Amino acid sequence: MKRRLSILAVVGMLATLLPVGAAPAAADTPTELFMSEYIEGSSFNKAIEIFNGTGASVDLSAAGYTLELYSNGNPTPSQTVALSGSVADGDVFVVAHGSANAAISAQTDQVSSSVANWNGDDGIVLRKGGAIVDAFGQFDVDPGSEWPGGGQDDTLRRKPSVCAGDTDFTDTFNASVEWDTFAQNTVDGLG
Repeated sequence: MKRRLSILAVVGMLATLLPVGAAPAAADTPTELFMSEYIEGSSFNKAIEIFNGTGASVDLSAAGYTLELYSNGNPTPSQTVALSGSVADGDVFVVAHGSANAAISAQTDQVSSSVANWNGDDGIVLRKGGAIVDAFGQFDVDPGSEWPGGGQDDTLRRKPSVCAGDTDFTDTFNASVEWDTFAQNTVDGLG
């Protein structure tokens, strides 16, 4: 006996097989700067790349952007640097340690040896006028040697589907959720 399926039955079966919902985040346009690459390499090979996909150039000083380091689960920043300069739409701004290798230094827009001095288990926060626009790690938490999903001796790049920063520094952090992991001292994507 042959069965004929109605169009509604076929649509119903397909709906259970195919994901339904909004377009992926990659289709969205960022409305704020966010950290796009994190390097915790050997020695002082440390850098953070900040991406601007907002549609306009951003004057970091005028907008009051800062980068903060929260060492070893400390609830207050151990180091803070005010960012200066500008970043064009579609471009990145790199903050690195002053003793980083030549490949990192060549891409560096601002040196901050005090802030770019993490070791894989520290929190990093990007603020604009005091408000958090992106956070790496989790407030008041020391995960041990590194965050779940990576951070120690790693280069991490934001997944292509991520187009906004994590503005909740208190939420549980697992780097693998929003970051792809590369080998230590991988710097070919920086800048």
